Amino acid sequence: MYRLFCNNRLLTANNFCENLLSVDNKCVKNCDDIVSKIMRWLDDESVGNLDLGDVDGESLAYAVKWIFRQAPAAGGVVVIDNQFVAIERNGIPDLPKGHIEKGESPEVAALREVEEETGITNLEIIKELPATWHCYLLDNQWTIKKTSWFLMKTCSGMKNIPQTEEGITRVYLINKEDIRDFEAKTFASLRTLVPEIREFLKN
Repeated sequence: MYRLFCNNRLLTANNFCENLLSVDNKCVKNCDDIVSKIMRWLDDESVGNLDLGDVDGESLAYAVKWIFRQAPAAGGVVVIDNQFVAIERNGIPDLPKGHIEKGESPEVAALREVEEETGITNLEIIKELPATWHCYLLDNQWTIKKTSWFLMKTCSGMKNIPQTEEGITRVYLINKEDIRDFEAKTFASLRTLVPEIREFLKN
């Protein structure tokens, strides 16, 4: 299932041809009806969640491409001593992540961003986690951010060197008992990763 978050509201669809987002042409199918539904959902918070059900995956992809500027990102869940690393960004519990630079793979970007935002070095990717999608309005342009996530480990131990220029004020560890509090206070899109984190911390 495809899930796109806009603050705490959710757009869901069963079909989504993500590979078409990289196609050069702006739109090759008539997707006006889907564009209208998504734009109403974006512009009117009273609409609540939007379920597009079994809408054609190609049409949804072209509608997303028509509406949004893309800003891909990557980040990591770093496990240390059966705990995971969290950050506090602008007062909100978060996970380290950031923009994928031109020519970077999601894996390389994730490792770089985690080190920059936390100070933790010698990171190694264990496995890929499900990506998250959210959107926001920036300079009067709707922007969509796919964040590729990776489970990571380090042989260097915990560091607490927050990247303050990115609004990060704290780097800290969360154990199994504190996951619920993190889940309640973090962004809605990140809550979709919590089951994966819980499962790994059981091992």
